[in-house]
Amino acid sequence: MCEPVSITLGILSAGLGIGQSIAGAQAAQDQVNFANAQAQQGFAYQQMQASSARNFEQMKANQQEEMMRINRMLADNSYSDEISQLNLRLQQEQAASSQEQQKGAIAGLKARGEIAASGRLGNTVDNLVADVYRQQAQFDFATSQNLAFTGDQIQQQKRGVAAQRGSRIASQQAYIKQPVLDPMEPMYQKSPSMLPFILQGAGAIVSGVSTGLSTSASLGKIKAGQPPAIGPVAKAAGVVPRAGYFGPAY
Repeated sequence: MCEPVSITLGILSAGLGIGQSIAGAQAAQDQVNFANAQAQQGFAYQQMQASSARNFEQMKANQQEEMMRINRMLADNSYSDEISQLNLRLQQEQAASSQEQQKGAIAGLKARGEIAASGRLGNTVDNLVADVYRQQAQFDFATSQNLAFTGDQIQQQKRGVAAQRGSRIASQQAYIKQPVLDPMEPMYQKSPSMLPFILQGAGAIVSGVSTGLSTSASLGKIKAGQPPAIGPVAKAAGVVPRAGYFGPAY
């Protein structure tokens, strides 16, 4: 039957080995958990950076869109004002031309009246009246031609104003958002295998049992009066234990 001392030593030896295996398993698991936590934190930070960059790109696109809207509004207002001024000028030119023609018609009518009032007859009077009509027609043609030239010039200016409007609008282009890719989720470490630590614990139990049995056997020999085994150091020094001495073997 095993002695309490040998049982205690065996249990302590096995317990120490099992404790070491449990501590090693926990340390390995803690290391994996720490590495995974770091990877998760880095992944969350990268996600936050991607979201921030995407929001920044959207903000720049919105700002550019607002600038385009304001620029188009200003271009439209400027175009409308210039077209209105050109139309007003054309109306003024038409009114002036009409007044000139009306003045010419009045002058011709007055000239023909003076010729008729002179009391002269014959071809000379007819030639004078025809000459008045001819001069009036030439005046009307020149006035209409000048008005037509002015109208063409105003139309050219309108086309220039329209081109200027289009160029001003085209000067602001829509912002093309830069693509922002989502980060790749990291490959997390798996939990370490418990098999080596289980084997280490089992080995500690076997070692504890072996220690208990060895201690029990030694104690049994001591109780039986057998001298302890001489250690290699004592053998080399030529030391022989005395009878009844049960000190530790060298």
